[in-house]
Amino acid sequence: MPIFLISAVLGAAPVAAASLPPAVAAMIDAAAAKPDQLRIVAEIARKTNPGATAEIDARVAMHNRAQAASHELKLATQGVLEGWSGSGEVGGFAASGNTDNRGVAIGVNVAKVTREWKHSLRGQVDYQEDQGVKSRERYFAGYEGNYSITPDAYALQTIAYERDVFSGFSRRFAQSLGLGYKLINRSNISLALEGGAALRQTLYTSGINSNVFAARGGLNGKWLINKTLTLSQNATVYDDSSNMSVFSLTAVTAKVTGAMSARMSFQLNSESNPPPGLERVDTTSRVTLVYSF
Repeated sequence: MPIFLISAVLGAAPVAAASLPPAVAAMIDAAAAKPDQLRIVAEIARKTNPGATAEIDARVAMHNRAQAASHELKLATQGVLEGWSGSGEVGGFAASGNTDNRGVAIGVNVAKVTREWKHSLRGQVDYQEDQGVKSRERYFAGYEGNYSITPDAYALQTIAYERDVFSGFSRRFAQSLGLGYKLINRSNISLALEGGAALRQTLYTSGINSNVFAARGGLNGKWLINKTLTLSQNATVYDDSSNMSVFSLTAVTAKVTGAMSARMSFQLNSESNPPPGLERVDTTSRVTLVYSF
């Protein structure tokens, strides 16, 4: 048989795919419980065992399906008090605007994810006394419930309470309904926009009551820069016929240990039409220690 014909026959013959070595399979199985580790181990396995790529992909897909089924079962069976996680923080603040002082800052954030809902609760206290006289007193408590429509779209409802006598109001309630959409939804970066209608009830320190309907807009973003550093941005705008309220919170969080982090944040509160004699903008800078649970 001519040499060129032998070469053609050999070139057309199928080459058996290399089987996955047991040690590599064991490494993939050991990393299955942690998605980030599984992805890294699988990438290395594909590079070092190119002939077993199909088997590696099948094994990774099997583990991903098992993790998804386990997560779905956990969400479906958890009780009312189960599944909550969050963080608490304590530290100091420096304020400017209607007050110019420093004091103690305390905050808490908790959240729970179910099959259709994500529930979030947030509280923040800034307080200071100077020779027994209050010079800073700001309280905030809020709830947000997000109902998943698609992986990127959701309906939302929010309830918020504020008290800040140095900014001119004894209490303020706000309730809103709306829609949100995740413009970016990745494991290391996310960005969502929200819009809807709100009702706000404000009791000013002057004794005047105000009950108004308003448009509400929101922005929520988070960027996991690396394994220890996170940048987050949250903003809310209420706009009614006589006033626009803006809230913005920018924070950089650096992990110190497994559960402990250090955080620097900058908060801006703005009222386009504040009570007479008061500033339009208040800012608060905080340095806190954060414990995650």
